[in-house]
Amino acid sequence: DIEIGLEDAQDLDPELASRLVSDAARQLESAAAPSIESVRSAVLDGLVAVMPADRPDPFEMLPGRHGPRRIAFVGPTGVGKTTTLAKIAAQLKLKRGLRVGIVAADTYRIAAVDQLKTYAEILGLPVEIAASPRDAARACESLSDVDVILIDTAGRSQNDHMKISELKAFLASAEPDETHLVLSATAGPRALARGAESFGAAGIDRIVLTKLDEAATFGPLVSLVARLGRSVSFFTHGQEVPDHIEFGRSRRLASLVLGSEVR
Repeated sequence: DIEIGLEDAQDLDPELASRLVSDAARQLESAAAPSIESVRSAVLDGLVAVMPADRPDPFEMLPGRHGPRRIAFVGPTGVGKTTTLAKIAAQLKLKRGLRVGIVAADTYRIAAVDQLKTYAEILGLPVEIAASPRDAARACESLSDVDVILIDTAGRSQNDHMKISELKAFLASAEPDETHLVLSATAGPRALARGAESFGAAGIDRIVLTKLDEAATFGPLVSLVARLGRSVSFFTHGQEVPDHIEFGRSRRLASLVLGSEVR
């Protein structure tokens, strides 16, 4: 029953679902009458094991290669990059007391730049605009007196190879210390896989999963994280800034697959 639930209700890869249940059965074979709770616990442990180890503290900002730590956020259009970046900026300043700068590179959408400027004004953060790869290095250098620079790139279609090439050129100029791929939990398995493949070519260090509160299933997210071999830095589950964001934890994602509620 658990295996059927993982495959049908949660869209977990059938081969992975079967392996998880078989491993749990072997683990519990010495038990005279294993309870459903013990089976679920074993499956939960198995789900966690297929994903990369968690980063202890995604908000730990070690010095970057060029002074402030540079963190870029990339991903398809409509996944919530700008709002997620604003949440992270607010958390870093308000809860960690760090000096945060923002590079707004999504000049394709004027609303995105205006949105970031509004958040930055409320939080008292400096913002630099980078309309092209050539501007990226200059924008980052202009923020040399902060602790961390968050770089909001323009959303690209994972099917637009030219735009992906432009993104790679932008990142080569900005030289981020880490790059986070932002993907929506509402996307289907094929869209997730395609996005990971396309943006993975730009060099990905972490994954951010947004809109958990809108997701129908969570199995594809486990498969994605396992396949990419990159840990999840953050989950988001709503639009409120600076709230509705949490550290990415593999056990949390595994528990969602097994029916835990999104907070």
